[in-house]
Amino acid sequence: MLSNVESGKGKNVPTLINICGSGRSGSTMLDVMLGNSPDAFSCGEVVEWFRPWRTHAFEIDYPRHGEPCTVWDSLKNVPESRFHTTVARDMNVNFVVDSSKEICWLIDVQRWAAAQSHKVFNLLIWKNPVDMAYSRWKQGDRDLSRWRTGFKKYHNKILEIGLPFFAVNYNDLVNDPSRKLAEICTVIGMPYFEGKERFWEKKHCHLFGSLGIRRQIEAGHSVIQAKKPYPPEFQALVGFVKEQVSADEKLGQILEILEKNNVASSVNKNLADHQFHHKVYPWWYYAKRLVRFFQRYFPKEFDPFAREAIETVPLRTKE
Repeated sequence: MLSNVESGKGKNVPTLINICGSGRSGSTMLDVMLGNSPDAFSCGEVVEWFRPWRTHAFEIDYPRHGEPCTVWDSLKNVPESRFHTTVARDMNVNFVVDSSKEICWLIDVQRWAAAQSHKVFNLLIWKNPVDMAYSRWKQGDRDLSRWRTGFKKYHNKILEIGLPFFAVNYNDLVNDPSRKLAEICTVIGMPYFEGKERFWEKKHCHLFGSLGIRRQIEAGHSVIQAKKPYPPEFQALVGFVKEQVSADEKLGQILEILEKNNVASSVNKNLADHQFHHKVYPWWYYAKRLVRFFQRYFPKEFDPFAREAIETVPLRTKE
């Protein structure tokens, strides 16, 4: 029996959804929310599997739900350029969600998708500056300027290559997940249903990503909460962070573009321009690919269980 995404007359064209964003932005959560559908599959950070650079990425990592997952056994020998196409075909889905985020991977994915006639949507999820600083602070990083370096570097590269994207503000998503998901689904052409945000109700097999989200999926029950007030210790630093933001012209430009590209303002727009047209790749693309090649053989030590789930939505177990 032919899959509904196999090529041929009258068949649907599979849609690839790339979740972009700097670290701790909520990308894993958005990935599994969109993947919470019989017609969608959440890949997680699959780039870590194809292009490993830390020690933990050399073994397949996924939520097990108390039982083995055999999905990746059938995909482990698929070349990276055919991966998303194979997932759509083998999993019999029309939507493949990838939260790899890594920019060189994003560039390559656009090229592969164009060659295979996939629809592609890039969703860039981001946190407000104070929330980004708070994420670092909670992890023990008391340098309240460090978050800006990573944030600006990531988004500058996205803008430099001209990657088209729809922006999703993290707070908008956690404060009203059903409304925000409905907006996103309208833009990307994905059917929305009530309760789609309850990602923990589906048995996902996504790779890597947030440990906090992984724990919720394994538990099978959680409740999404809106953002909580900052603790007094950090509240005393909020003014300092805001002063930094006001004095940083480049950061202000990035934030302005993110607000302009809000997915909510794109619901009724013509999406024909959401195509990647970059022909000449920047020098850092080749440098990064070379570094990753060597890191495959000399990976960095990394303990995934040492991470705190900073990027995740505040969740609590039901009483």
